[in-house]
Amino acid sequence: MAYNTYSDLQERYQKDRKTIWRWWAKDFILEPPKRVGSVLLGWTDEQLERFENGGGK
Repeated sequence: MAYNTYSDLQERYQKDRKTIWRWWAKDFILEPPKRVGSVLLGWTDEQLERFENGGGK
């Protein structure tokens, strides 16, 4: 499975890293990135599609 990184999201949405972090960590409008233990993998295409369609979590 491929994961979208912060860099991918920055390019896709034309927003900086702080904004993307805020969307999931403070505003809760973007699902948190997938993790394995403490390693951040990134966001799946399905997560981003739900975000773009206003589905959130």
